[in-house]
Amino acid sequence: MRIAFFTETYEPQVNGAVTSINVFSEELTKRGHEVDIFAPAPGQGKHGKSRVYRFKSITFFPYPEFHAALPSSRVYEIVKENEYDVIHAHGPFALGYQGWKAGRKFGIPAVVTFHTPIADYVPYLLGGKHSPLVPVGKSIAWWYTKWFYNKFPIVFSPSNTITRLLRDKEINTRIELLRTGLRLDEFDRIKPSKAVLKKFNITNPYMIHSGRLSHEKNVDTVLKAFARIKDKYDVDLVITSRGPLFNKLKSLAEKLDLGDRVHFTGFIERKEQIQLFKNAMFGIIASDADTQGLVVLEEMACGIPVIGANALALPESIIPKKTGLLFRVYDDKDLARKMAWLIEHDRERRAMSKKARKLAEDNTIQVWTDKLLEYYEEL
Repeated sequence: MRIAFFTETYEPQVNGAVTSINVFSEELTKRGHEVDIFAPAPGQGKHGKSRVYRFKSITFFPYPEFHAALPSSRVYEIVKENEYDVIHAHGPFALGYQGWKAGRKFGIPAVVTFHTPIADYVPYLLGGKHSPLVPVGKSIAWWYTKWFYNKFPIVFSPSNTITRLLRDKEINTRIELLRTGLRLDEFDRIKPSKAVLKKFNITNPYMIHSGRLSHEKNVDTVLKAFARIKDKYDVDLVITSRGPLFNKLKSLAEKLDLGDRVHFTGFIERKEQIQLFKNAMFGIIASDADTQGLVVLEEMACGIPVIGANALALPESIIPKKTGLLFRVYDDKDLARKMAWLIEHDRERRAMSKKARKLAEDNTIQVWTDKLLEYYEEL
């Protein structure tokens, strides 16, 4: 089968949508299918066995890591030349729309994955979440979301929570669950390493937060919670990745007098990220906007439980006292209590680690690619 992925975000940017596109394209090509990726410039023209067609883009200034592709007639020339069997859109803007339109133009079935509620990014454009314009902006964003996704015969949803949200927002087309699966072999072949601890000057046991440092991740809540318990336990906090709030969060850590107890690693290699997961006591995710929480499954694949905000899709994988703990979103006091409980209850934490790993084993890329191919074949 010849498959075209159309995405609004791609390497060198790192996020859940990019990870999803990469793991599915790698598994599909491994099985003998051809996958081309239509993505914004700049970036490389190849990923694994997949060709990556790049299109002129502009910088999204409130979030400078994101490049928005501009409409291009070249899209239709490439689609016509390659005679794809399926078009799979991964976003609702210029490239996603052109993917749908190319499908209509050339009689190719097109499907779409809902990765992110664009309404969650309205505050970036309108001066912050307390701006009086935000409610109107979110209404417009959901109107556009409804208009776009209802054009497709199938919308793939990364979680049951998002499926319910889409139904509430009057997306009435067919919706099917399609999680981003894990490549367990990637996690299993990488062993814990003391070298990575030395590199980042980590000498104490630690908890870890991984994900881009942006507003919706609520990393300030994590720092405030950690400040509440830092004097009681000889435990550190590791924060990986970067993002638009990197410098603000470092300043907040200084203001909270966290000193060398918090380790900001910046962007790190995938191998080092997995090694940090495997050495950690547990993971933390405070986001109120995760449609699946892929990083949660990645940490569980490394055998650690996760404390997460009780928001959107996170409770589908973070099951209290089984695979982790949930805290009230934005509530640093509640998060601090959950941190303390996991630190103090070593035996229970280890039991939760085993159940967390089992959940990860049930969500491999092989399992979910089987599902995806069934839908492609049906179309």
